[in-house]
Amino acid sequence: LKALEENTWVHLACHGKQDPTQSYHSRLVMKDEHVTLLDIMERDVPHAEFAFLSACHTAVGDEETPDEAIHLAAGLQFSGL
Repeated sequence: LKALEENTWVHLACHGKQDPTQSYHSRLVMKDEHVTLLDIMERDVPHAEFAFLSACHTAVGDEETPDEAIHLAAGLQFSGL
């Protein structure tokens, strides 16, 4: 999370897990911890410009309401990345 605050670009090459019932609990599975979408959205990322997502399940939406789902990619975009 600290890297998101300090860098303009971030490359996320990890596993992603979509939570279809609680979108903000969708997470990136890092080596040492899980980083939820809510964790990222609560951070101040003043220098953020670009996020390259190589994680699986980063753009998986809800099958029943695909236009309304907040997936990891959308959440990062809302956060300013």
